[in-house]
Amino acid sequence: MTRASDWLILIIAILVAVTMIGPLYPSAQINQPLQPSFGQAIVAVNNAEAAGATPNETAPLVTLLNKALELNQEASSLPPNQTEQRNALLSSVNEILTNVTNQANDLTSTSARRTYTNKIITYLSGIVVAVVGTFAYVLGVELYQRYRIKRTFQMRVKAK
Repeated sequence: MTRASDWLILIIAILVAVTMIGPLYPSAQINQPLQPSFGQAIVAVNNAEAAGATPNETAPLVTLLNKALELNQEASSLPPNQTEQRNALLSSVNEILTNVTNQANDLTSTSARRTYTNKIITYLSGIVVAVVGTFAYVLGVELYQRYRIKRTFQMRVKAK
């Protein structure tokens, strides 16, 4: 008869073995000279999103990154004797990554400015609303006092 602790040890051993095998899904391999460029491009796009860029603004950059990955995969699948075509593909990938990085940096500054402007507008509108509200309150109190004074002077004394 097996105990619960034996089953627990068996389950833990199976889980450890499965996790040590590693991922079973394929991943795109990036050529070694282009790895920093890919990293810089992805970080630049991420910074643009963090600065407030909308998904519509970052979608073309993501499309270009995917195109660069496809070209990179195509270049890595070429046979070793086609170095000229491989170099042409890698240079186009590098050009795309440079373009993506530059566009993402521009988008970051534009989005940061837009976000800053929106914050200023929000704070200023809050101040304007507070001033208008204060003015409306003061005006309301003043009109109420005038009404009360007018009403008091319109009183008539009646004899009983």
